[in-house]
Amino acid sequence: MNMIWILVANQAEAQIYSATRLPGSLELVHTLKHEEGAAHARDLTSDSPGRVHDRMGSASHRMEPNTGVKEEGRRRFVKEVIDRLEAARLKNEFQRLVLLAAPAVLGVIRKTMAGNLEKAVIKEISKDVIGQDLDKIQAQLKRSFELK
Repeated sequence: MNMIWILVANQAEAQIYSATRLPGSLELVHTLKHEEGAAHARDLTSDSPGRVHDRMGSASHRMEPNTGVKEEGRRRFVKEVIDRLEAARLKNEFQRLVLLAAPAVLGVIRKTMAGNLEKAVIKEISKDVIGQDLDKIQAQLKRSFELK
């Protein structure tokens, strides 16, 4: 059987569905959660930024917070998702893959994915549908494949 997997993801969660044809009925295969993905960057750092004193005079300024905290967390989460997909591909659990992900996450997926896993991708859809009913996810897939 020619199994298709559909990755539905954003920065906080990834759901993997399977189908025998698209558009068609979907069955949930696996869910991965990234609790930090739903948090604000300010909540991921321990304290408020420190202060820097000028070398000359008595003025001090606040240091800027590390803005890469959320991006690094997103990158690690995507790596975990890609590793799960690659392991399943090696076991022939699917032959084709559809990516339905939030735009920022889809960009990281593209940069992280390589080789035969990348070749398995038949469609990329840049949209965050995590948290929506399965009917709405199926409707999004149907619209995307009709535009093909």
